[in-house]
This record gives sequence, structure tokens and C-alpha cells, in this order.
Amino acid sequence: MRLLVSTVIAVFCCGNLHAQAVPDAGKFLPGPPAETSVEYIKDYLQYAWGKTMRGTEIGEQARNDFNADASYYLDAFSQAIDVSLNAAETPYIAELFEYCMEYGNKSIQQAKASFAFFRRPYVRFDEVSLIPEMEEKYRDESSFPSRESLMGWMYALLLTEICPDRQDDILNLGYRFGDASISTGYYWDSDVQAGRLLASALIVRLHDHTGVNAMINSAKAEYAKVSGTTYESPALTEETNQYFSENQLPDAVNYLPAPPDTVSALGTTDMSKFIEGKGIRPTDEGQIAINDVNNELDYFLQIYSTPFGRTLSATATPEVYKLCEAMYLLGDGATRSCKNFYHRSRPFKQLNEATAYPPAENIEKNTGSYPSGDSSTGWMYALVLSELNPEAEEALLARAYQYGQGRVITGYHWQTDVEAGRLVGAAVYARLHNSDEFLKQFERAKKELDGTLGVRAISADVKDADTYTLGGVKVTEPTQKGVYIQGDKKVIR
Repeated sequence: MRLLVSTVIAVFCCGNLHAQAVPDAGKFLPGPPAETSVEYIKDYLQYAWGKTMRGTEIGEQARNDFNADASYYLDAFSQAIDVSLNAAETPYIAELFEYCMEYGNKSIQQAKASFAFFRRPYVRFDEVSLIPEMEEKYRDESSFPSRESLMGWMYALLLTEICPDRQDDILNLGYRFGDASISTGYYWDSDVQAGRLLASALIVRLHDHTGVNAMINSAKAEYAKVSGTTYESPALTEETNQYFSENQLPDAVNYLPAPPDTVSALGTTDMSKFIEGKGIRPTDEGQIAINDVNNELDYFLQIYSTPFGRTLSATATPEVYKLCEAMYLLGDGATRSCKNFYHRSRPFKQLNEATAYPPAENIEKNTGSYPSGDSSTGWMYALVLSELNPEAEEALLARAYQYGQGRVITGYHWQTDVEAGRLVGAAVYARLHNSDEFLKQFERAKKELDGTLGVRAISADVKDADTYTLGGVKVTEPTQKGVYIQGDKKVIR
């Protein structure tokens, strides 16, 4: 009863998310691959791999994961954090899982409606799945994107905020939910990739509701109590003025798989995407990719200004700039341990070919390729800016997706580097919500965009000055309540 009452209160207090409020993946993801594409061949080869996993621990996990409810995910993540998560012992975490699952399901349904029908693997090849008893139920339902992939990664991002001391174990399990789903025969690899990216977009929407944020804060306090852990938000780093140092961020070595071998299905896809990218270079899309080799903060804000709907810069939006400046190094920094661990050769170096932008080759040639730090940074910024302006989320994520693909087109990264980089960016986004400094600056940036930063009541020194709207139009006597400029100050009338 407590769980039900608390959830109802949260729904009414935060303004319940409506179906149209969930992110529309059709506006920022490319959708299922065509059956004539190299991505589809990769999907087939991954499907063949998945079938070999059915008699293993991965296959058993996949069977249990399929169509699971919130209590199942609670139990699964209990093993990752060594704390029993359930409605009786951790009611706040349990209610958060229940609430978010509803919108995970709505996001999946929205995505299925936005993309062309994609036949499930077992249907496409008229074969038996891992779960034969469910085949008729799902035969006529599109597989894109993977529900299990979305749910696993969504809960992992939420728990990264709630249990920062176990972030790597949590993210590792969240990632495995997606990989395991391939072995059921119900999902393709492209379904899984899309599910994870949609999960990160949904987390942003959930953060836009004060009731959900209150639920997360209650869950944090509950975890600290039952686990006996204490967490102190770090101050800005002294040397770099960032919200976190690199060793405080999720370590991608611990939650992402190793980069694929050259002779594997994913390695073959990487090579094909590199060749495809070379053909794009002479086009307008190729020129955008060449421009996007620029990874400076000012450039990120420049390219995101159009989808955001207003100019973002140090002069136009100084509080937004401060917010982004203090996390500039984190997207790439969160990839560095993984880059150094695997030291995967970049495409242009391994193949001894020129990139589309040679001036950067000497800087990049001796650094690891996996995961892509630029893709991570681009996705991280898009998520944070989307939380500032949820109405622009799909447009921002579409531009961030394009930015990452530009690294493949120019020859600086393999496709799997970019896909892994986006997940690192999402993990950093979740981690940022453990920083009090980030949250305080976020509120200042939000007020700046809302026009309420530094707003004050009319005082004697400006009461006789001319009054203007925020758009610069002089008014004799304001007829509507709102924020105006009087003298050199913003005032409330």
C-alpha cells in the first residue's frame, strides 16, 4: 500500500509524464537497417552468434530477462550492488523502478510506431527461438528497439546516480541485459544498440519532472541507509576546474566489452563502415563531418545552438557556458582508461590511409581509438542541454548522433568506437547528477534561459526609468505580469 500511495503522490506532484512526453526515437535514430545493408549482415552474424549462447549462462539470463517486470530488475541489480532491493526493504528504489518501467514501455511503443516494421530474427528465418512458447504473441510485433536493452540500461543509469560507489558493476550489468537479449532470437543487434540510446534519452525526460527527481533523492538516501555508505560530493577539481577527476568517473574498462577482433562480425562491419565513410567524404554530409573534427567547447555550443533554439556562447549564455566548461574534459576523460587498456589502432593508422582532415592525424595517431572520446563528449553535452530544454531533445540528439558518425566518415574512429562512446557519454551524464556543483550550476543555467536569473522586485533607483520587454519593446505600462527591463535591471511587474 505504501508503494502505491507514494507512486500516486509522485505522479500528481510532478505532473505525470504523458505518452507524447516520452522521447521519439524516430527523430534522432536512423532506424532498422535495410536488408541490403552491411548493418543487416552484422545483425545476421550476431544472431548466429546468439544461437550458440543458448545453452550457456548468457542464454539462461536471456530467458529470464525476457518480458521481465520491475521486481525482476530489482533482484538482478541487487546482485550487482550487494544490497537487497525490493518493495519491503527498499520501497523508494522499488517505486522508482515501477514508475520508470511504465515510461520505458511507452518509449518502446512510441519508437515502434515511428519506424518501419522490423521482423524479429526467428520470424525472418522461420526458426525456433529460445522461448518457443512466446513466438505467436510476438510474431507480428516489430523488434526495433529492444525492450530488455532499454530497461537494463535505463535502470543502470538511474542506479549510477543512486549508488555511485558501485557505478561500474551497475553499468556492466545494465549493458549485459542488451547483449543477452540477442540470444533469444527475438532481437537483432541493431535493436539492442537503439534500446540503449533511447534509454539515455528517456532518463533526460524523467529528470524534467520534479516528482521524479524527488523520488531519486529519496532513493539515494535510502541506499545510503541500507548500505551503510556515505557519499560526499566533490568540489571542483583544483587543476582543471571540472566537476569530477577522471578516477571518480565510471571506468569503461569495467562495463564495456573489448573492441571487436578484425575477423569478427563486428570487426567486418567496422571495416565496411570505414569504406562507406570514404565515399561520403566528397558530399555535403562529408563536409559537415570534416567541420566536426573540431572538438572545442565553443564549437560544440555553436553546432548545438540551432537545435537548441537560441545562441549558446560565453557571451550570450554565460551560465550555460560555465556549466558546460566544467564538464568539458569529462566525456573524453571517461574513455581514457579504456583507450589505454586496449590501445586499439585508429582506422587511418591501421590501414595506412589518409583521413578526411589530415592536420589532426599526428595528434591522434598514437592514441587509442576505443571508445570515441569525441562521440562521448558530444552525446554527453546533448543530454545535458536536453535536460535544460526538453522540447529540443530530439533535435539535439539527432545532431549529436550525426557528430559521432562524422568520426567514422573522416576515418578517425571505427563504428564500434562511436557506439561505445555514446554509452560512455550517457554514463557520465548520470554521474554528473552526483555533483552538487553541477546541480547548482545547472539551476543557474536554467534560470538564465528562463530569464529569471538576477530578477528582482522594482526598487526606488529604477522605479522612474523606462520599461522594456525582454525583446526590447518599450512599454508605457505593462499589461501582463512578467519579467521586464527597467533601467539596467530585470524586474518583475
